[in-house]
Amino acid sequence: MTVQERQTKRDKKRASQADATGTVPLPVVRPKGRRDTTTRVFLGMPTARIFIPLLLLMIAVTFIGPLLYPGDPEATAYPTLLPPGSDGLLFGSDNLGRDYLARVLQGGSVSLLVGVGVALLCLTVALIVGGLAGYFGGWVDMMLVKISEFFQVIPGIVLALVAAAILGANMWLIVIILSITMWPSVARIVRSEAMRIRQLGYVESQRAAGFSAVRIIWSDVLPNAMPPILVATTMTVARAILAESALSFLGIGDANNPSWGALLNQAQAHMQTGWWLALLPGLCIFIVVLAINLLGDALNDALNPMLGRVK
Repeated sequence: MTVQERQTKRDKKRASQADATGTVPLPVVRPKGRRDTTTRVFLGMPTARIFIPLLLLMIAVTFIGPLLYPGDPEATAYPTLLPPGSDGLLFGSDNLGRDYLARVLQGGSVSLLVGVGVALLCLTVALIVGGLAGYFGGWVDMMLVKISEFFQVIPGIVLALVAAAILGANMWLIVIILSITMWPSVARIVRSEAMRIRQLGYVESQRAAGFSAVRIIWSDVLPNAMPPILVATTMTVARAILAESALSFLGIGDANNPSWGALLNQAQAHMQTGWWLALLPGLCIFIVVLAINLLGDALNDALNPMLGRVK
């Protein structure tokens, strides 16, 4: 049965009811959920329509491209410093004669994995620390806030230098170091939201009913605090990619898995003869970070419509 046929059937039913009672019953309108409305608003924004496909394209090319592209990022099979489009190479070759497109694809997977890994670790620690501090308050809040302040003032670059000198540089070490220095900013948002939500009526009702604090935090406090936390986590991905690129540019990175920042570091000595060596990975960093930041801002506007009106 088509939509038009169903509508006609409903109209006939309403007409028969009107003949029997003399009144026309109003159609039942089902209210839309907030989550559905927020998703529609977010996906309807021009920023989301432009940058979601662009970001998905970058992610697909970065992770699926190496599986489909036949080039070997470590094979020195070409003349050195071939410009883009020469000898069948879309991105040319680097100073050692390696396929630069394969190198950029390999570096992109490292940069994106670091960004997502740091964001997930920061979110996990922030939910635990910020949720407990905001819900319990008192000495628990004071102790956890002091701990977060201690980690917040640690210089990430200095910590990365020391850790790389002692343990050796690798991708997962960079993820842990960046997570250690970035989680307090997300935890502060979790704490403030938990402090606000714990004073609401339904949380008081749960507490009066005898539910445990862990259950209330898990089922009531954290789910209702997620909108600003998701925005902060989205921004953390972009910050982590930039921080990892800066560390790799300084030489603190995994030499076996060079990221976009490491490719920029290697391109320093060839800026005049191989301009594409710096342009291409730099452009990739710019596009990904710009897309994530703008999408995070659009998500914030969708979750907080009154804030968008004030702007």
